[in-house]
Amino acid sequence: MYKLTAKYYDKIYHFKYYKKESEKVRSLIKKYKKSDGNEMLDVACGTGGHIPYLKDKYDITGLDLDKDMLKEARKKLPGIKFVHGDMRTFQLKKKFDVIVCLFSAIAYMHTNAQLQKAIKNFSGHLKEGGLMIIEGFIPPKLFKPDLVHGIYFNEPDLKIFRATKATKKGNIMTMDFHILAADKKGVKYINEIHKAAMFEDKVFIDIMKKEGLKTICIKDGFMKGRSLFLGIKDKA
Repeated sequence: MYKLTAKYYDKIYHFKYYKKESEKVRSLIKKYKKSDGNEMLDVACGTGGHIPYLKDKYDITGLDLDKDMLKEARKKLPGIKFVHGDMRTFQLKKKFDVIVCLFSAIAYMHTNAQLQKAIKNFSGHLKEGGLMIIEGFIPPKLFKPDLVHGIYFNEPDLKIFRATKATKKGNIMTMDFHILAADKKGVKYINEIHKAAMFEDKVFIDIMKKEGLKTICIKDGFMKGRSLFLGIKDKA
């Protein structure tokens, strides 16, 4: 998925407030987690952007479907355990006190059935009293059809520009990424297509409740228009 751009990912998203978001994650865990342990699973961890701000408090395992992203994460965070797996089907044969799925990675589940399968799998890996935190994507009503987006990263030896035009069909947003990366070796052009599902908040809430989780929805969690969904597994 990010085969050509994984090594540029952290540069492209240099503006991302991982530290501030991680502080909010910590406060939510403190408020809602009822289990006694500190084991955390970061699903769709990417290059591990949140992990440096959480690893002092939690024993973290990172999981991602993209091997190139995991390669970058392992280089950055050699002391962290990373696992290759699909969020719908991974089986780690252990349960966690906290499971997070952040930066709208859940939007790669394109149907209600896929979303339910992922959340069911998360729930199956969650301890009694444990907490699940999922960051959703924007709902369909917030899609702007004429929006053109650009990101520029500027360092003396590396320049990156990414231009994006998005289209919508049903509840699926297709993002057409065009990237120019220039360094001392030359200029590279990369084109990537990413598809993300825009679900209404109610879809998440209904699925999480169906899986037996006490569910809380926080509007505008880390980013405007993107809700955070908390699922608490009550102790038997």
